[in-house]
Amino acid sequence: MDRIRLDRAKAAAKEELRGIPGVEGVGIGEGTLRVYVHSAGVASLVPPELLGVPVECIVTGSVVPLAR
Repeated sequence: MDRIRLDRAKAAAKEELRGIPGVEGVGIGEGTLRVYVHSAGVASLVPPELLGVPVECIVTGSVVPLAR
């Protein structure tokens, strides 16, 4: 899958998923979108694909930015 398609899907996923509490972030994997979620319960709310790109949910717990 080409990088431009993945980048577009990532941008769309950020918009679509930001309303789901517990979605911690979105990244790009090997031909997939990686959605980082607080718990497995949140993962069940994430669609299996976005814009034809498979979605892989990764349970991370809470993500907190590091202080600078």
